[in-house]
Amino acid sequence: MKEKEAKKRAKEATKGVIDSIKWLDDMDGVVVVLDSTKDPYSQVNITIVGNLAARDIPVLITGNKIDLKKADLKKIQAAFPQYKVVGISAKYGKNIQDFYDILFKVMK
Repeated sequence: MKEKEAKKRAKEATKGVIDSIKWLDDMDGVVVVLDSTKDPYSQVNITIVGNLAARDIPVLITGNKIDLKKADLKKIQAAFPQYKVVGISAKYGKNIQDFYDILFKVMK
């Protein structure tokens, strides 16, 4: 990728994060869906979850793709120990009932 294109994408991503943070003021609760095969310690994840914590908004962290061998839900739990974490497979519907049960507890 050329430098100009990389800068354009970075600018768009930053705008998206800023827009997301602005919307947080109107949220009663948030479900953060992460790919459980990827590293959860991204700048975007840390920024958004940090802003949720600062606003004291109820959060449920959901690790998707638990049907894959590379899935590592423990890594997500380690990254965000202050929140409930539930693993699901959206593709196969695995643990969806657990997701809803925990969601209702978190959102009270």
